[in-house]
Amino acid sequence: MSAYLPEWVQRSPRYFYAAAVFLFFAYFAIGVYEIRNLTMTYGQNEAVQLAMLRVLLDALREAIYAVGTGVLVHIALAIWASKQQSKISEAAE
Repeated sequence: MSAYLPEWVQRSPRYFYAAAVFLFFAYFAIGVYEIRNLTMTYGQNEAVQLAMLRVLLDALREAIYAVGTGVLVHIALAIWASKQQSKISEAAE
């Protein structure tokens, strides 16, 4: 993007995208683990299915927030880079 920004700042959207994948699987795995340890063999299947759906939706929500943050950072970096490019071109003229 720009030589004025550190490399880790330029790559920060990718970190958010990777975090989204990690958060999805982490929340889902922890939720499934909790449900499996709390249910009994004679428990109601409807309640277990509802709890699994809640876990899936919670994991998906967290992943969407992380992706959204990555997209916002990506857009902000692109705007910043275009502003810097226009400043450089104006200074050259």
